[in-house]
Amino acid sequence: MGLTELAAVTGTTASTVARRLAELRARGALFFDVDVDPALLGVTVSALLWMQVAPAHLDAVASALAGHEELAVVAATTRPTNLVAHALCRDTEALHAYLTRRVAWEAVTRIETAPVLRTYKAATTLRTL
Repeated sequence: MGLTELAAVTGTTASTVARRLAELRARGALFFDVDVDPALLGVTVSALLWMQVAPAHLDAVASALAGHEELAVVAATTRPTNLVAHALCRDTEALHAYLTRRVAWEAVTRIETAPVLRTYKAATTLRTL
């Protein structure tokens, strides 16, 4: 919806809507997220990585992994494998190189790799019920 349409449904002006949106963005309350089909970027391999990390190292490992361009998601969990990540790689060789060269840390005591064979649903826009 554009500024004019938002102004009409909120009973304000387009400039008021623009100012309020800018304020929300400045506070970090509103941000824009773009979904791109990974295949358009040359990604052919998707895998879930279940890692076991010593609790004392969990935040440091998760923060470091969050900076890896190969990972779309990094999240702490409450399982024995207490860190999960979603890797997107151009091919199996790239996934292998990533696992053996970039994630092979002493703090990661165990890693299970689960290739994603088919995705039935990915992130989507939330609709009002």
